[in-house]
Amino acid sequence: MSENTLWMLHIQGPDDIVAAPSKEEADKVAAAFNAYWGAYLAKQRAQSIAEGKNPDHWPTVTAVVAEWDSTPKQHASNLKRYWPDYAEYLESAVETGEKA
Repeated sequence: MSENTLWMLHIQGPDDIVAAPSKEEADKVAAAFNAYWGAYLAKQRAQSIAEGKNPDHWPTVTAVVAEWDSTPKQHASNLKRYWPDYAEYLESAVETGEKA
C-alpha cells in the first residue's frame, strides 16, 4: 500500500462501490454509514417481530473500506459523482451524536 493508493467504500448487501477521497475519510464515512444503517435495520427488524413478521426480510447492509480496484480515471469520475451522497452520513452522525 503506497501513498498513491486509491480507496473506496464497498457497500456489502447491494454490492455498491463508491470511490473515496482518502482512507481516513472512507473510514469515517463507513463508521457513520454502518451506525446509521445498523440502528435503522435493528428498529425495522424489531418492528417486524412485534408485528409477527419475519425480521430476516430486512437485509444486512455494511460499508467496508477497500483499495480501489480500477483505474485512477474511473476513481475520479466515481468520486465526483457519488462521494457527496455518502459524505452526508457524516452529517447524520453529528446530528445524532455518533462519533465518526
